[in-house]
Amino acid sequence: MGQINEEHLDMRQRKTRKLLVGALSELMEEKPFQQLSVTDICRRAMVHRTTFYSHFSDKQQLLKYLLEELENKCISTCLPKDPERGPREYLLTAAKNVFSFFAQRRALYRACLNSGADADVRMLEQCASGELCHLLSEPRFRAASPNIDPCVAAHFYTGAMLSLIRWWLLSENPMTTDHLLANLEQFIPIQ
Repeated sequence: MGQINEEHLDMRQRKTRKLLVGALSELMEEKPFQQLSVTDICRRAMVHRTTFYSHFSDKQQLLKYLLEELENKCISTCLPKDPERGPREYLLTAAKNVFSFFAQRRALYRACLNSGADADVRMLEQCASGELCHLLSEPRFRAASPNIDPCVAAHFYTGAMLSLIRWWLLSENPMTTDHLLANLEQFIPIQ
């Protein structure tokens, strides 16, 4: 998906986008995305339709924008900032943060996964695996696992983690995050 560049927007435009995203988020938790109209979104946001169309071409573009915002929040809040962590501790902390992030937004992510926006949701995987590949290429990670290609490991862990999250989010009786993390510990061999 990539970075949302809002530097060119004034405060009023940012506020309008925030209202539209908030309205879409709320509505998606109430009914399927396919049943929502631009009118529904505008009514909830208390924004005129012409204002909506000055920001977004349709509700799919608004959904994509919402997913980009969530992706950026996920990456900025879930990756540990502590450079002294060992690789295993780093990955487990990141996993714990990711589960916490998704748990707080479970209903919204379930709605997004059920919205038909799977291609947009999958773009998170590309962004996250790129970030992780860069991280695993750092000397402290390379020293711990010199025979593992950082990009192969990044795609493996990211794909597995996102698949696990998708399954967990869509499950009617989701396991606790503690149970998931205890199992994940078994799959992270690097020290």
